[in-house]
Parts: sequence; C-alpha cells; structure tokens
Amino acid sequence: ALDLGAVKPQHDFKAQVERMLNMIAAEETSVTEKIKMGLMTEATASVTEKFASDKALKKAALDSAISKIKGGEAGADPVQAAFVQFFKEKAAAAAASKDDSEEKAQRESMIAKMNAVAKNEGFFFQFDAQGKPSLQ
Repeated sequence: ALDLGAVKPQHDFKAQVERMLNMIAAEETSVTEKIKMGLMTEATASVTEKFASDKALKKAALDSAISKIKGGEAGADPVQAAFVQFFKEKAAAAAASKDDSEEKAQRESMIAKMNAVAKNEGFFFQFDAQGKPSLQ
C-alpha cells in the first residue's frame, strides 16, 4: 500500500526546491541583463565621447562610412574598433580587480529573498549566510 503521508512531504519538498531553483535562475537572468545594459550604455557613452573629442577619429569614421557607401574597400571600422577597445579595457580592469563587494551584495540579496519566500510559504528549509540550505 502506498503511504500518502510519506509521499506528500517529498512532493512538497521537491516543489519547494524547484521553486528556489527557478527563483535563482530568474535572478541570474535579471542580473545578467542589467549588467549587459549597463555595459552597453557605458560603452556607447565612452565611444561617443571619444569621437566627439577627437577630430582624427571623427574623420576616419566619416571616411570609412563614405568608402562603404561607394562600395569601396572600407578597411577597419574605427567605430567598431573603439567599441572593441573599450571592452578589452573593461575586461582587463575586471580581471585585475579584487573587489567582489558587488557579487557579495547580490548573493546576500538573493539569500534574503529566498529566505523570505521559504519563511512565508512554510518551506522545509532555509539558507545560511553562505547560501547553504538547512532543514527546519
């Protein structure tokens, strides 16, 4: 005979774990999108400022565009090159940085959200400060 009293808590526990995994996935996607949008905004502002303050770059971009319109050999695109350079510099700065305060803040925020849901919905578990689950 199937003991429904034993199956129900297992089913509930599985549903709770899935809910947490979905929350984490949604949060990661949201953070990634925010970072992507922030980087593109920063890159666009940086490249725009670079071209606005450098007549030689402005002329190179105009010459490149005119050459492309005429169907000629345009060579390297100075605007694209400026964006590539921005992202190379950004990546180098990120690799050199030891500041993980943003990641820590994001993790703390995520753990707080997960614990709020776990508490409000009477989950079988909660998370400690490192994000490690413990049964209630």
